[in-house]
Amino acid sequence: MLLNTTLMGQNIICGGVIDGETKEPLVGANVYLLNNWRVGTATDLLGIFTLEVPGEAMSDSLVVSFVGYSEEVVPLHQNLRIAIMPKAEIWEEVVVTASPLIAEEFKYMIIEKLDIYTNPAAKADPILAVNALPAATTTDESANISLRGSSPLETGIFMNNVPIYDAVRYSQLNGIGTFSLFNTSVIKNVRVFPGNPPLEYGNATSGIISLETDDYIVEDNTNSMIVSLANFGYSRQQKISPRQSIKVFTNYQPSGAMKALNEQSLEDIESFQSVDLGVYWYGARNRYSWKVFSYSLLEGYDFNFQHPSYQGMFQQDKKRSFVTATVEREGKNGYWSLNSGGSLSRGDFSYSNVTFEVDNKDLYTSLNYLLKKAKYQIKSGFSVDHRESEVRGNFHQFSYALGPQHPTDTLKEQVLSTALESFAYFKYYLTDKLAAGGALRWNFPTRDQKSFLSHQLNLSYNAGPWSITAGFGRYHKNGLEENTGSLVAVTSEQWALDARYQLSKGSLTASVFSKRSQLNKLNYDLAGVEFFAEHRFMQKIEASVSFIWVDAKSPETTAYTYDLRYFVKANLSYSPGKSWTIEGILSARDGVLYLPVESAEFQDELAVYQPTYAMESLRRPAYFSLGLSLSKIFVISDGLAVIAFASLNNLSDHPNVRNYSYVPDYSSKVPNLFSQRTGYVGVVLNF
Repeated sequence: MLLNTTLMGQNIICGGVIDGETKEPLVGANVYLLNNWRVGTATDLLGIFTLEVPGEAMSDSLVVSFVGYSEEVVPLHQNLRIAIMPKAEIWEEVVVTASPLIAEEFKYMIIEKLDIYTNPAAKADPILAVNALPAATTTDESANISLRGSSPLETGIFMNNVPIYDAVRYSQLNGIGTFSLFNTSVIKNVRVFPGNPPLEYGNATSGIISLETDDYIVEDNTNSMIVSLANFGYSRQQKISPRQSIKVFTNYQPSGAMKALNEQSLEDIESFQSVDLGVYWYGARNRYSWKVFSYSLLEGYDFNFQHPSYQGMFQQDKKRSFVTATVEREGKNGYWSLNSGGSLSRGDFSYSNVTFEVDNKDLYTSLNYLLKKAKYQIKSGFSVDHRESEVRGNFHQFSYALGPQHPTDTLKEQVLSTALESFAYFKYYLTDKLAAGGALRWNFPTRDQKSFLSHQLNLSYNAGPWSITAGFGRYHKNGLEENTGSLVAVTSEQWALDARYQLSKGSLTASVFSKRSQLNKLNYDLAGVEFFAEHRFMQKIEASVSFIWVDAKSPETTAYTYDLRYFVKANLSYSPGKSWTIEGILSARDGVLYLPVESAEFQDELAVYQPTYAMESLRRPAYFSLGLSLSKIFVISDGLAVIAFASLNNLSDHPNVRNYSYVPDYSSKVPNLFSQRTGYVGVVLNF
């Protein structure tokens, strides 16, 4: 099969990769251009791939590779039904690229590097790209991802099988939105399991966001620079040997130009700034491969803090460093993987007469083995996830009395959490179209923990254009809340049914799900449905729309945040000419529930009013935001290309309410808004 259409100077190439002996499709095979590895993708559950190839590269060839198979190079003009043969068992010649997940069939969606860069809602951020999925119910314009109505505390974020905590920058930066710690230039893809998180990962109860870094050796050394309104960055990729390569990047983000162009919409932000440095090292030799990623970040921002008892500056500074290391070894029938990571962070916070520090330390190690047979797979392993948090400083005694004259208490507290777990996952291919999986994960109690057992069952059916996945399970999580150091304990029972139908020019996806969870002392039940459709029109226009409805109830509160009657997202992309792209993004959702102040009583000893909150909740106004982006690629020479981009968020300047600030006696309130109309421009130079 070969489909070759033209879109904004790009050729859309579709094909399939199969096992040369069994003729079965190969899932997750790597496909990329011989002379430009940056143009690449991977095959889906049906062994199909779609690749956008620049017109000038149509004379190039495709490289097709898969673990345990001989690499093939085929011209682009050939019929792209590519058969690759298993390698002979000569171990000295085997080069490991990546071991597959045992739960691969049960994922919801995979986001490729190109999808992250081309989706304007993602802002080139792999975690924000997840927010564009219909399953994302994030209500605060941040990278703290909520999946299907669950708290972000329940979402597990993993990088090369290592959990990453506190993965957000500018976590309270009002008016710009927040970003994750991850640089898309080193990301190969993002796998999303929005419900029934596979138990080969641990310590997650809502869903899994699994980031995998690149697994190839660069052939040509490349450089990239970005100059934009609030970011100056540089990166370099270097081949250091035939089997190793390294990538280094750094960014500096100042606030001056951004505030000057968007003075009114960012009036509550005094300043923000950050600088980061990342190093990624990949190598493969014989039966081994390794991935090492190190990242450090310094950031700070000051914003206007508004409360009935105090209005003034809130200052935050944070230092963060983490490293992850993964080593994989391919055996005769499977894979060994050793995954480890460590993280250090320190946050300094001050406002009014309060100053406090939060120090976090995280250590993680896991050892897994995946056994692969023709009809079944077994994966087992164990992990140690140790977390420490120390809070030092003074805090106000009363939440309604935050002025510099109000009393504070001194606190110095250290909290420890250790999750020591083991798991076993079994998957069996009932037919070539039907796979069933089941898993158990149990903990070894430490300190005051109780013993628990997590379990799940999954079923996946793939035939022709249909892909259907059903899942059920009970899950547990023990850990810490990043900003406060408080202990977190979650138990969740859930089931979900996801169906996808692939069309010639798009796809349709529908899901139903249900959860019953306990987050610390908060119990909630929820049920929901979601729908997604995408279609390509006339080669120049692409459109997508998604809808999710979540009915959530909690006996502890009538204002559960993620009780949403509707959440609609839409995207429209138009390519009027070569290398031009215009995209519009719409996001509209139900207003979030909140408990209003019913009355207030004056406290003579504190000279401040104490509020009493109503028992019944109200809804904030509905959220609506329309964004517009424009990008243009300029090819200056063979060694230099420039991408220029501009965007305008909240085009209609709709007053989206984040929360309310009350006057001192609580007799009236004024809304605090999410991002108002905000413009952004920049250029990227590749050379």
